[in-house]
Amino acid sequence: GMTKPSPAVSGPYTHENLTIFLFHGPDQVDGSRYLSLQEALEKKQVLVHETGTVGQLEAENISDTADIFIQAGDVLKGGRQDRTIGIDFIIPARSGRVQVPAFCVESGRWHKRHKEDSAGFSASSHSLHSKAMRMAAKFKHDQGAVWESVAESQETLGSALNKSVQMAASPTSYQLSVEDADLQKRRIQYEEKLGGAVKKGAEAVGYAFYVNGERNSADLYPSTELFHKLWDKLLDVAILEAISARNGKAAVPQEANVKEWLNEAGKAKLRENKEAPPRTLVATKEYKTGVVFETFDELTGHKLVLHTNVISR
Repeated sequence: GMTKPSPAVSGPYTHENLTIFLFHGPDQVDGSRYLSLQEALEKKQVLVHETGTVGQLEAENISDTADIFIQAGDVLKGGRQDRTIGIDFIIPARSGRVQVPAFCVESGRWHKRHKEDSAGFSASSHSLHSKAMRMAAKFKHDQGAVWESVAESQETLGSALNKSVQMAASPTSYQLSVEDADLQKRRIQYEEKLGGAVKKGAEAVGYAFYVNGERNSADLYPSTELFHKLWDKLLDVAILEAISARNGKAAVPQEANVKEWLNEAGKAKLRENKEAPPRTLVATKEYKTGVVFETFDELTGHKLVLHTNVISR
């Protein structure tokens, strides 16, 4: 189940309709061993190539020492179509070219965008935010469902902002929608209020969030440093979910609520094991009201869960 014993919880940290809790615990792995996808792209330690197939990318980790941890939902900008990765995926140091399963998050384009390199991908600063998108990619593994959920998320964000977030350059692009300037202004209000929670939080190793008082998702890692590397994207997921949902009047959840949630998720039953060669195994589990994904790095074996992701249905 979840890492035993269950982690200490701090919070609630709340702004408008978004409530975040942090998980705290000792490091079980050296998080500096892993680069996030965004970090690897910025440091030019990873090359990601088109293969001519929508559902497949090729990536190469050219670092001598660092492994790259791609988190499911990471959005890659560029290529012939923006993509998301549908499964947590570790690319070992000096990997050579490896096949990475992907989904398209921009149905209307199969050519390079102005001034971008169509063979490669330049950035990954966003992650799929809506539960429907994350479930389509991670649980259903279904391209059609991913496209549907992208369109739906553009609509919900648009109605929350009272404007269209579809960009003329590529109306079906999720990436361009989440770069919208008005959306950015709303985001900053949440970021200013909640972003610092992790910096203050000693030994934070994960978070859970609620929108309008309802459970959304939780992520837990065996390392503070790894969590910190991913925090900006994780917080952004929560913020975009909150903005999309508009403000409902709901009681702010308390620590007892989140512990109860973790407890339920800890009873999840295995649905499938999925290998993502060369080094990743993802176990998908279900509990009464949600899904749990547990990611293992074959290098550290099956005792250590590198990433636990809980999504409430």
